[in-house]
Amino acid sequence: MIISRLVASRLPSASAVVGTQVRRQGSAAISRVADQTASTTRPPRQHSTIFHRESQDFSSVALKRDDADYYFEEHSEALLSSINSYTSAVEEQQHEILIETPSRVTAVAHDMDLVQAAYAAHDYESYDKVMILMRHGEARHHAFHREQLMIGKTIEESNLDEEYPVDPMLTGKGCGQMMALSRRTANFFNKETGLKPDLFVVSPLRRAIQSAMIAFPTQTALVSLDNTPWVCNPLLMEQANGHKSEYVSSPQQLEETFPGVNFELLEQMLGGEDVNTLNMKEKVPLFESKIDLMRRSDQFLQWIKERPERVIVVSSQATWLHSFCEFSLQYEPENKGREMFKKGEMRSVGIKFD
Repeated sequence: MIISRLVASRLPSASAVVGTQVRRQGSAAISRVADQTASTTRPPRQHSTIFHRESQDFSSVALKRDDADYYFEEHSEALLSSINSYTSAVEEQQHEILIETPSRVTAVAHDMDLVQAAYAAHDYESYDKVMILMRHGEARHHAFHREQLMIGKTIEESNLDEEYPVDPMLTGKGCGQMMALSRRTANFFNKETGLKPDLFVVSPLRRAIQSAMIAFPTQTALVSLDNTPWVCNPLLMEQANGHKSEYVSSPQQLEETFPGVNFELLEQMLGGEDVNTLNMKEKVPLFESKIDLMRRSDQFLQWIKERPERVIVVSSQATWLHSFCEFSLQYEPENKGREMFKKGEMRSVGIKFD
């Protein structure tokens, strides 16, 4: 099934999404912030991603918490332990072997809302890159997990079920989450605000690519007049954990489903081989550690540093996004103590390389 059919069946008309009135709302929001002075009135609430007032429609459906969702605290503890182990191993290797390991790319990162991101995009002295990080919406394996939990099956038991979705697409709810987000991207990502993506980078997993296309419907490779590149980078893949939902489709299958996305990096990584050589086994063990995941997020930071684009949209999965933010960027975003990168959530980050 071609993604354009699915998007066309679920998205509002182009005029409803990117009409002049909608675009002006984004520009007006930026102007209001620029002109704000000290006042006793209640200031507009600024979410880490979206500028809004309490009385306005806020796409909270895209940020809704699910009991079965991935929680940041649990992953953070394991990630912190891996960070300490990785750092100790590198120091020990340098001491014993007396060689200099390649230095990591480091950067100073700042969490910001989209109003601030629009200003940061033009602040070349303070920021080298402005990154828009987004997690995909609800996918079919999430719905499958819920159904299986209702009959008493664990996630591990569900993974062995023949009906378990392999490299799943979004559910109807997931599409709705991303459509809600698309109304906000129409407000803020346009010529009037000056916040225009120069590059889209997506994970090879279909739910991440589909989410980005629905969230930015007028900027996909097939309809945009700006020729903004869409690149699939395998460094963005979810941590391989043996679940069928993490199996990656072949580049040929992905090209058929998502025309206009460049899959050359995925093809180079595979080297003509199937990325899922263990898929035929009844049960696939955990075959990628969190240290492996952190290495990949570090490599991606190096990759974007070498890219000429400034405003970059990244669509990936929760564990990769956590690794990239906490380890590679080493910054503490707003509300870090609670779960971060819920399904369909987008966060803006300004980066200055050291």
